Amino acid sequence: MGIIAAHQQGLIEQLDNEVEDLAGRPGDHGQRAVVLHHLYDHSNGGHGWALVEARRALRIAAGLAALERTAGRLWVPGAKTEAIIALGRLRAALGEAPQARCAHAYRAYRLSATKALRGNAESVLPPDLLAALDACHAARREGACLDAAARRALFHASENFAPANEPLEVARERLRSTRLRRIAEKLVGERALAGEALLGERKGWGWLEARLRRDPALPASFRANPAQHYYALQRALQERRRKQWGEASDREADAVALAA
Repeated sequence: MGIIAAHQQGLIEQLDNEVEDLAGRPGDHGQRAVVLHHLYDHSNGGHGWALVEARRALRIAAGLAALERTAGRLWVPGAKTEAIIALGRLRAALGEAPQARCAHAYRAYRLSATKALRGNAESVLPPDLLAALDACHAARREGACLDAAARRALFHASENFAPANEPLEVARERLRSTRLRRIAEKLVGERALAGEALLGERKGWGWLEARLRRDPALPASFRANPAQHYYALQRALQERRRKQWGEASDREADAVALAA
């Protein structure tokens, strides 16, 4: 492997680690909201899809919490058990799907913005998404805002690139057979979660961002300074990974010493 190829491979591995850490665990909805808001903020307001996805993350978290409270109040034993099992499956699916969507979006944004990884970006990103991200980065570097057509192109290309999630549809169907079906559709149903995009289109991304920044579900440090909060999160995750790597290395060294 040549020097350039080795450097690119190192960058890819570093990015993959960062993507995995920032996308978090399935239940880390608040963390993903912070990360996705950062994409919107960093893009100078061009990446509306990321903002909508951030709002969806908070809505999912709130909706699941409300469903858990409702399931706890069910009094018919059989119906309660059935609802809790179905809700557990929905919780898993509503964690794994946004986790993957966040990871795909962040990785695509970083790949397209890094000149040293241009070849990789061209090989893994759909042409329409790469073109839309290129336009977004060009406007950002010039301190300009994307026009409406370019913002729509980026939104639709990002949505088409987001991975499908068959387990989510199966989990929703299972929940429809329980006593939680009506409230589940209202809180975390497909139409309910799609409402954030409609609000953004009707009232503007600035209005939607203001709602996100005021949301009490996010830490006070985010509401005070979203960018500073994001970079602190990024540093904390990097430090955690370094610590885990060090501990793993120590365990391996101990094992070698014992074997000797």
